Amino acid sequence: MTGLYEDFRFGLRALAKYRRFTAVCILSLALGIGANTTIFTLVNAVLLRPLPVPHPETLLAMYTLDSRNPGDWGNSYPNYRDFRDRNPVFSSLLVYTGVGINLTGGAEPHLVVGQLASGNYFSTLGINPLIGRGFLPEEDSPSGASQVAVISYRFWQQEYAGDPNVLSRKLSLNGRDFRIIGVAPNRFLGLDTLEASDIWVPMELYRDFYPAPAYLNQRRYLVLSVVGRLKPGISLPQAQTSMRTIAQDLAREYPADNQNRRPLLTPATDASIPPDYRAQIQRAANVLLAISTLVLIIACGNLASLLLARAAGRRKEIALRLALGANRRRLVRQLLTESVLLAVLGGAAGLAIAILARDLLWSMRPPMFLHAAAKVSLDGNVLAYNFAISVLTGLIFGLVPALRATNPDLANDLKERSGQAHFTGAWNPRSMLVMAQVAFAVVALVGAGLFVRSLRKAMRFDPGFDLDHLGIIVFNFADHGYTPAQGRDFQRRALELARSTPGVAAATLSNDWPFRVSLSRTMSIPGRDTPGQIVLSEFVAPGFLQTEGIPLLRGRDFNDQDGAKNPHVVIVNQDAADRYWPGKDPLGQHVSFYGETGEAEVVGVARTANYRAIGEKPEPFLYFALPQYYFPVSVLTVRTAGEPGAVLPTVRREVQGIDRNLLLQAETVTTTIGQSLWAQRLSAGLLAVFGGVALLLATIGIYGVVSYLVAHRVREFGIRMALGATATDVQLMLLREGVRLVSVGVVVGLGVALIGSRAVESMLFLVTSRDAMTFILVPAILTLVAVLACWIPAQRATRVDPMVALRED
Repeated sequence: MTGLYEDFRFGLRALAKYRRFTAVCILSLALGIGANTTIFTLVNAVLLRPLPVPHPETLLAMYTLDSRNPGDWGNSYPNYRDFRDRNPVFSSLLVYTGVGINLTGGAEPHLVVGQLASGNYFSTLGINPLIGRGFLPEEDSPSGASQVAVISYRFWQQEYAGDPNVLSRKLSLNGRDFRIIGVAPNRFLGLDTLEASDIWVPMELYRDFYPAPAYLNQRRYLVLSVVGRLKPGISLPQAQTSMRTIAQDLAREYPADNQNRRPLLTPATDASIPPDYRAQIQRAANVLLAISTLVLIIACGNLASLLLARAAGRRKEIALRLALGANRRRLVRQLLTESVLLAVLGGAAGLAIAILARDLLWSMRPPMFLHAAAKVSLDGNVLAYNFAISVLTGLIFGLVPALRATNPDLANDLKERSGQAHFTGAWNPRSMLVMAQVAFAVVALVGAGLFVRSLRKAMRFDPGFDLDHLGIIVFNFADHGYTPAQGRDFQRRALELARSTPGVAAATLSNDWPFRVSLSRTMSIPGRDTPGQIVLSEFVAPGFLQTEGIPLLRGRDFNDQDGAKNPHVVIVNQDAADRYWPGKDPLGQHVSFYGETGEAEVVGVARTANYRAIGEKPEPFLYFALPQYYFPVSVLTVRTAGEPGAVLPTVRREVQGIDRNLLLQAETVTTTIGQSLWAQRLSAGLLAVFGGVALLLATIGIYGVVSYLVAHRVREFGIRMALGATATDVQLMLLREGVRLVSVGVVVGLGVALIGSRAVESMLFLVTSRDAMTFILVPAILTLVAVLACWIPAQRATRVDPMVALRED
């Protein structure tokens, strides 16, 4: 320990003595380690967040698999009740679903994220409220659920200022008074990472809160989350087998609903993010971690290059110490201690960068994270990660310089002037490091270029409808107990007010937002012996297609004759027409839907558009006549003559006058689309920054190598110029040597980038992973920058005075 302490003290003195060297090393490492720590902080908060419940390892989440419709689906409420009552492997099985709740009773209503939860929710999770209690079984009774609520600690602090008597106060939700019975513990915001809950109400109140309550009690409606606590001694495979046995019984009892369906159990920790979102987030995280690692490697290359240069300058000192009897092992340890000290100091500076960057990035999080339970903080995982990569960086990239420095030629090194030794040959360690830095910079810049190009094309892409002139206002009648007649009256008055607002060219209604279409229906074609197909659907008012700018290719639009008492009609998109009636005219064809008696006639064919994401693959889509159905959730879409953002507040104000307590959410469609591209936007922005840092660090590395060559070849340049070489000749010679190094790195980097780009192809819009523009521009830009980095020290070499250079030893 004494020896290590002495090495530590000597290392600090050495770093303090060579301040410029120390500052450059710390700055390079701070950029590399800071980039890595920033990304890991986000990954740790979102993907590695432990469930805030006791013994999370015994909690399993249950999904539904359907052989006819791929994907991990939720659960139906009736099936949940059967699984709860029949299973022998779970001590308790709970169900919940997220809902938007209007917090009323104040000056203006505002949206609060809440959950409908079964009466055993808190007891199953082992959550003991900080104040009060959780639900009682009778409070979630089908015969009459109680109007009680549990609130989060965060909500308690924000809305009630931590009032210890909060249990005696009322809570107004959707215009009705609820009794607060408990306050959840601090930091418990539910099981969902992306959607933190502030209010929990009994599941049996779904008729008052759920957007489509009529569907919730159907076995085919797979939207609820189910989580169970395993009994002691029961393993996941045992539980899986038992639940599948129950599913087979339910398939026999309810073949129309449960045929070809089976449950899938997975650790609840893995289910804290929905499977589709988890895959998307993991892909983005992997790309960002890979590129930030490349930045770190480039920074470490600079560290190793600087350590090699410093070791060359200390060869006489080290040779002298070895000649006087110093132990080589001790010298290696001392040099490694210095490199680790540098890396730890760089890691500390990188941690400071990560603190600043993480707050900035979290403030730019997408809408899906606005209510996230994740908390971006520097916990033990982040600090351990930062310290580990700092120490490993110092050890790995300090080892080669330490070994080279302590293996000198004593006879020659003791006679040389300090600092005159240098590496020669195209494959010396410093040249190899520069080649590697350039190669990694190419990979980072290609990744950044692909995402930036993809984002630019996505923002200019035609999704099949008007983007620039559409705005939406969303409202939910169920939140205020409207009857269908009252809801239809509100819709009619809202349309009239919107159409009469100056600047509005057209207005219409639907049940879903653009790019957030989520409703699907099981469709069958009479006379065909084929299983029902789940088809994405939307319910729209007459004039919807014209308002949104979606061309009607054949047939007619919905009209006032398509009312609730008239035969049902449907408009299909071109992809549905081609898929379900190939080679035939779909007009006049009939389709039927699960849960409905009778058939619907196809009266029109619309152009296929994008419904959930920019550049998505074409898929079948059905439009239903909204007057023939009733939805408490309504989306008022307005098309404006100019910028919708300037007109939308006026429309919202006019509609709000109908009911001051009804929550209205307004935004432009361009904003909605921008939010749907959050992963690509975040990746493009961060990769552009990382690519710029990689380019900067690689440029510093190239500049350092050429400067080193210039500083240690002064005598050679003097001789050349004395023999007749011009300043231009010397300059071109150095440029050729520098460009040769860069060219090798560029070629290697392009090869790696071509292979690695396949991993991100699924995240790109309208750009292939081998985009020619990106693969041409990146090497061109990097070569140009490299030439500049070589030219500056080459200029300095031409100022050598041959007489002075020849007099040097």
